[in-house]
Amino acid sequence: MLKPFWRYYGGKWRAAPRYPAPMYPHIIEPFAGAAGYAMRYPDRQVTLVEKYPVVAGIWRYLIAVSPDEVLRIPLVEAVSDLPAWVPQEARWLVGFTMNAAVTAPRNVLSAGRQRLAGMGRKFEGWTGAQRERVASQVDAIRHWRVVEGAYTDAPDVEATWFVDPPYENAGKHYVHGSADLEYRTLGDWCRTRRGQTMVCENVGATWLPFVPFMAAKAGPAKQVSHEALWVNDRT
Repeated sequence: MLKPFWRYYGGKWRAAPRYPAPMYPHIIEPFAGAAGYAMRYPDRQVTLVEKYPVVAGIWRYLIAVSPDEVLRIPLVEAVSDLPAWVPQEARWLVGFTMNAAVTAPRNVLSAGRQRLAGMGRKFEGWTGAQRERVASQVDAIRHWRVVEGAYTDAPDVEATWFVDPPYENAGKHYVHGSADLEYRTLGDWCRTRRGQTMVCENVGATWLPFVPFMAAKAGPAKQVSHEALWVNDRT
């Protein structure tokens, strides 16, 4: 098990143990984000498919970067304070650490997070602990593969498919969100995957025969999300 490289809006790392374990040696996440499910099983063959170039670029960087290079990235309170030699993908990664569960990198901590940091509760940002976590984990994902593109660009192979798209009624916050998806088409595509398929949504979604799965607390305010799940017959 690996801990998240960064916290992404809608991420499933905390909830991942409650989903069915992978039945196949290959895990594919067609809406990768921070890859919360695959991070629980990093030794598997993993393919991440991501349409957002920023997130795809971060994953390519993490797969290739050395621990020593990560440890050279200075500890800063703003991404704009990083020296010129730090690559863009690393800047994006640092930007994602600045605030919890955001959909795009930030330059600095939010005002609320800065107040908490001033009270000695610095739990976000590019801290020494965050840098050490990234450096200690990059060697574990050398065998992962990234496909920059839409979910339809995923390899058509037998695998464990963990499909966590922007939710139909709550996915407008993403750079490529619910407005970019035709959900009936996505549902038909999910039905044709070979292997073990899990599809995440909110309770009330109808583009697949979802069933209530769990109530999960998310975000700084710990709002309750009523999660639903569809699985194919092989699970």
